[in-house]
Amino acid sequence: MSGDIQKNTLLVVSDTAMYRQGKQVLAYEPVLHELESIADLFDEIIWIGACVSEPRRSMGIVTGDKFKTILLPNLSRKNKWNFLFVLLAYPVIIFQVLKCLNRVKYVHSRGPSHPALVSIIISLLDNKRKYIHKYAGDWNKEDIPTTYLLQRNLLKSLRKINIKISVNGKEAHEEKSIINVPNPCLSEALLERSQLIGKQKDFTDKLKLLFVGNLMPSKGIIELLKSVRDGISPRFDELIIVGEGSLLQEVKNIAAEIKDLQVTLTGTVSRDELKDFYAKTQLIILPSTSEGFPKVLAEAAAFGCIPIATSLSGIRSYIRNNENGFLMKDNMPETIYTTLNMVARHNDLNSMSKNAIEMSRLFTYKKYRNTVANIYGFEEGHTS
Repeated sequence: MSGDIQKNTLLVVSDTAMYRQGKQVLAYEPVLHELESIADLFDEIIWIGACVSEPRRSMGIVTGDKFKTILLPNLSRKNKWNFLFVLLAYPVIIFQVLKCLNRVKYVHSRGPSHPALVSIIISLLDNKRKYIHKYAGDWNKEDIPTTYLLQRNLLKSLRKINIKISVNGKEAHEEKSIINVPNPCLSEALLERSQLIGKQKDFTDKLKLLFVGNLMPSKGIIELLKSVRDGISPRFDELIIVGEGSLLQEVKNIAAEIKDLQVTLTGTVSRDELKDFYAKTQLIILPSTSEGFPKVLAEAAAFGCIPIATSLSGIRSYIRNNENGFLMKDNMPETIYTTLNMVARHNDLNSMSKNAIEMSRLFTYKKYRNTVANIYGFEEGHTS
């Protein structure tokens, strides 16, 4: 596969949510910030995403002359005809990716997703361009959807010098082409401000717990609530739940049964409001059954929040049990209950908080930018 490559151009192949609003395009803000952090490395970034039917609070405006967006059909519709819709969309995805390849030197796919799968297959035949295939799911979980499993197995089998795989949760024995790359979420300025707050936190008195995420089965929110329904250590005085989702009513029902702990449901909040919650809580808990590495753990850790999370491969790549956080073997209510009571008895949470702050330094946009530059083989100090 060849092409007349004229510019130092990056192609991003993803199903990132996008929305066209007049002449502007809105995109899912965390991914937008991630790409903005590496924009200086390239002359142009062609970004393929998925067109959603309405704007979302989590979106930001794609600005700057370097970005060119291409909106594909949204393949995440929840109805019985979605499978057929996906099949019909594949020729469109293939056409758009192939059309863009003639203009680019570098490709970054973001999966697991249908567009990423197309990019992975094409990269098997392409020796000219440099690829980074990001797998954002749990790199080692066995019980995953078929399309996720297909993409992960393809990535694990790749043996080409022009392809690198970005994951959270690489095992020591795996190929050098598979690289642990932290998901960036912190600017240097935010890191500096948040650390000042985190270093002043008090762990000697009452403790506040924070949950941030979609209220869906895989996040373990029901198991968390059941673990404290019948009582918990008096050191905990509040559980703050940030997020919305399909389990909202069930969450409200169980929360109403909890007597010994104040449960606060906030719904969806703004970024500034979320930072306020990071600042006022001492612990963030995510008892998920499937994750890569949730950015909220790094964000909260920057504010000195100690992470409590299930020991998934992506999470234990950065969180060390009893050093900078607490890892649970599973998310069963009894496991969460036991862990929370152990946390309540811990005699040096202050040191763990400082270690969590140190861990958060891995998740800056600057560090991510330098990692991408290194993977693509740019010289130190390179800018477009």
